[in-house]
Amino acid sequence: MSAVVIDASAGAEIVTDTRRGRALAGLLPADAEGWVPQHFYAEVLAVIRRRALFDTGLSEAQGAVAVGRLAAWHVHKVALDPMVVSAWAYRHNMTAADALYVVLAERLAADFLTDDHNLVDGPTFPRSIRALRLPR
Repeated sequence: MSAVVIDASAGAEIVTDTRRGRALAGLLPADAEGWVPQHFYAEVLAVIRRRALFDTGLSEAQGAVAVGRLAAWHVHKVALDPMVVSAWAYRHNMTAADALYVVLAERLAADFLTDDHNLVDGPTFPRSIRALRLPR
């Protein structure tokens, strides 16, 4: 089994079934075991809501389908509280939400599936974590 931390940028694309989301899902190893910090659900739900309410291209019905996919996605969920002290170390160079994904990937020695190039190209993203991402 390959542990892969999936961040909200990739998760939102996958559950809304965009072309980019299908390509991101294709980057997952065949034996991938997905891991997410609990706030993943709130972040992805916010993206779906925003797209359904304000963006063209995601109808209310498609948003409801995406929410269903999000709720049914079988990934390991990790509580935030054991990671907050470690996440604090990244406070100068990434958001608290992003730091929690990074800490989880570090603790699991996992790959990191993302569509956030700014995060993985940033100066403090650990080079020990393999980022799975598409070209910009």
